Amino acid sequence: MDSPIAIYYLLEEGDDRNRCWLTQEYFFVQQRGKLRRFDLRRIQYLAVEQRRWWFPVVAGGILAPLSLLAILLNLYNPWWLISLLVGSMLLWYWGATRHEVLSIHQSHHRQDIALTIVTPNLRAFVNFVNRFLRQGLLPLYVKAEPQAWQEAQQSGSYRPAVLRENGFITAYSAEQAKSSGIWLSIDPLKVTTPIRYENEGDQLVPRIYGSIPLEAIILVEDDELA
Repeated sequence: MDSPIAIYYLLEEGDDRNRCWLTQEYFFVQQRGKLRRFDLRRIQYLAVEQRRWWFPVVAGGILAPLSLLAILLNLYNPWWLISLLVGSMLLWYWGATRHEVLSIHQSHHRQDIALTIVTPNLRAFVNFVNRFLRQGLLPLYVKAEPQAWQEAQQSGSYRPAVLRENGFITAYSAEQAKSSGIWLSIDPLKVTTPIRYENEGDQLVPRIYGSIPLEAIILVEDDELA
C-alpha cells in the first residue's frame, strides 16, 4: 500500500478505525474499521454536501398513519400504538432532516460517507484532495537555515536544526512563502522521506519527516516568490 500523503480523522485525532487518507493512486475511507478504496483515476471531485435519508422517511411515513389509524379503531393496546406512532414520527423527522456527508463523485456514480461532525480541517482536506486531483503535488517551500544549507552542499542533503528538534521540517505553499530570507523550492516527487499534510489550526500543513536530498532542491530568493 502506498504511503499516505494526507490523512483526516473523521471523529478524533489518532482514531485509525475512522479516518480517510490520500495516496498517489488511491483514496481510502475507513469507518468503524470497514475499509473502502477508490481509484483516483475514477474520482472527479470530493465535496461536503447534505443528504436526506429516504428509507427512514418512507418507513416513518408509512408506520405513522397506520399506527394512528389503529389507535382510532382501538385495534390493539393503545399505549403500544402510541409508542409506535411517536417512534415513527421521530424516524420520519430524522430521515427528513439534512445530514452532512462526504460525497465522492466518480465517473458514473456517487458514494456518500455519513459524517458525525464537519470541521474546518475537513474542508481543508477536501480542498487539498481536489487540488491534488487537478494538479498533482505542487512545489513546496522551506525557509532555509544558512548554515544547514552550506552543509548540504557537502553532504548532499539538507538537514536543518529544526528537523532534529521537531522530527520534521514544516513546508509552505508558494502563497505562504513571502517573508524575507532564503527559501528552498522543493520538488515533492524527488523527496525520498515521507511528506505528510497534517492538521494545524484550520488548515493542512505539509511536513517533511527527514532530510531533503539536494537534487530535490532549487535555491530561491524571496523576491522571486512574490
